[in-house]
Amino acid sequence: MTRIGFIGVGEIASAIVEGLAGSEAKADLQIFLSPRNADRAAKLSESIESATACQSNQDVVDHSDLIVLAVLPQQTDAVLDELDIPAEKTLVSAVAGVSTDTLDTHLPQSPTIVRVIPLPAVRERKGVTAVFPANDAVENMLSHLGGSVTAADETMFSTLSAVTATMSAHFAFLQTITAWLVNRGWDQADADHFIRGQFVGLGTTLAQTTDPIDDLVAAHETPGGLNEMLNNAWMNEANRDSLAAALDAVFDRVTKSD
Repeated sequence: MTRIGFIGVGEIASAIVEGLAGSEAKADLQIFLSPRNADRAAKLSESIESATACQSNQDVVDHSDLIVLAVLPQQTDAVLDELDIPAEKTLVSAVAGVSTDTLDTHLPQSPTIVRVIPLPAVRERKGVTAVFPANDAVENMLSHLGGSVTAADETMFSTLSAVTATMSAHFAFLQTITAWLVNRGWDQADADHFIRGQFVGLGTTLAQTTDPIDDLVAAHETPGGLNEMLNNAWMNEANRDSLAAALDAVFDRVTKSD
């Protein structure tokens, strides 16, 4: 029986809990939820048989082997300083931008520390989670949520953290395309409906193939065709450089906060 505790029961922690509860591993799991966001913890414990809402964060620690820390970065020090986490436990930090060394200063018994970057798709067991350092128990848990990739060092881990900042920009790209249709006379609801249909199919392609992304670009355009025309005009050297520079800036912010 794997005992997993959650300190902080926000959106990402809930996505992990619900993903695990719907996985083939659910019969072998016990899940313990902290009273942080008590309403959400109560709802999860009512709907998931293996989940228990605890009275305190320390109660979560005492009952769990893997302790998922999912609080805001600015809350991390205060939360950890109130806890006694024994050396034999594993702290799985889903806190953005807080390094292993920083976490360790608040853990006097030196439990194992593993950093992760879970994404909302873990709820559907389709999220690939970044991990540092390698840890069999954590990677086994994540194998039920869509899998994981393990960074060789904390700097490489931060590059994956940086690229997660592209999600809203992805939707802003679709927003701009939809707005163009509306400006050309389409009703907003119809424009949204059409663009959703166009891009949901591309998401299915990503989910159902292992083709390199370079190959997917080529597969969706023909020489001299409309897709090639827009790709060349939009993803020109200047825009590629601008995107890379924006990612560099996010990476710098992530590593400085580390």
